[in-house]
Amino acid sequence: MKNRKLLVSFLILSLVLSSSIYASSYEGLSVSTEYPSLNVDDSSMIIFDLSIKNYQIKPSRVDLSVSNLPSGWDSQFVGGGGKINAVFSDQDKPVSAQLWLIPPKDVKSGRYDLSVNAKTTEGYSYSLPLTVYLGQKIPQRLSIKSELEQVEGNPGSDFSFEVTVTNNSAASTFMDLTSEAPTGFKTTFKTQYGTKEINTLTIDAGKSSTLKVTVSPPQGVEEGEYPVSIIAKAATTSATSTVNLKVKGQDNLSLSGTDGLLSFSAVAGKEKTFTLKLKNTGTAESKEIDLRASSPSNWKVSFIPEEVESIAAGETAEVKMNVTPASEAITGDYQMTVTATSSTSAKDTAQFRVTVKTASTWGIISIIIIAAAVIILLLATRKFGRR
Repeated sequence: MKNRKLLVSFLILSLVLSSSIYASSYEGLSVSTEYPSLNVDDSSMIIFDLSIKNYQIKPSRVDLSVSNLPSGWDSQFVGGGGKINAVFSDQDKPVSAQLWLIPPKDVKSGRYDLSVNAKTTEGYSYSLPLTVYLGQKIPQRLSIKSELEQVEGNPGSDFSFEVTVTNNSAASTFMDLTSEAPTGFKTTFKTQYGTKEINTLTIDAGKSSTLKVTVSPPQGVEEGEYPVSIIAKAATTSATSTVNLKVKGQDNLSLSGTDGLLSFSAVAGKEKTFTLKLKNTGTAESKEIDLRASSPSNWKVSFIPEEVESIAAGETAEVKMNVTPASEAITGDYQMTVTATSSTSAKDTAQFRVTVKTASTWGIISIIIIAAAVIILLLATRKFGRR
């Protein structure tokens, strides 16, 4: 068993060494291109990228030519920004060049074969066969992929996510950007780092572009799941990616007095109880609702209960508000503000007008004081008037 393993290892090593020796012993030229056979739809110009390499021969001038060029076709070699007919090749250092082929305007679809030839003055040569297929149009292909399959949010907020559109076609492709969404949902597109809304896009062959998608639900949308399809559509193809928008329920508070009243009367220095109506007009339960009041100086305001534990969606709770105006308050109208806030930040504020009256005893005392002042004034007038 051990001898067999040694034999296999020896054979593999021999093959590697022999191939290395063959490669290192080769003397001559090579002409190569990554894609020696092309399928072309646009026949205005066909370009082959060439690499000419010298293997262990002295640095030489290498003349280039084309053989078997189809009838009516034109060809030229290009390098360094201009037309060339030869390159200079140093040992083991490849030289780059291009072959430009220009078919006639009336060229027909089909297969065309030709060869690129390289030759040195010392007689070294190499021939590279090339094939061009004309009229075999590669179909447009697009793909679109979302970073997320589902996005969650509240009814009053926008849903944002990114999609990547890839052009798998052989040419630059222009496409429209659209969406299929439930009624009332609005979709906008922007480039990944852009601020301007777009509805079209051009992507080079084999390239991708990432887009930021924002979906705005309509006002009052109910809790639930809403599929939104993002579509990239070109002339002959399209791609779709569907994202599920999960609208979470949200509470919403409405605060007022009984029968919608926002005013009441009170007596200075005396407690007045006023009933508040707290309604949850949202789509989710409202929890831990805190009530606070902003009132004139030296007023006392309290709530029973101090905190409402919960109100189901669509339901109403009553809260007793005890208000005691300051004892020194004079008769008149005053403003006070009451705010209700839930643990999920649902909030409503209501302003109440409080008509304050003074106590009757104080009114009587005030009358007596005024009357006494008048009597004293009259007596003083008589006494000092005679003098």
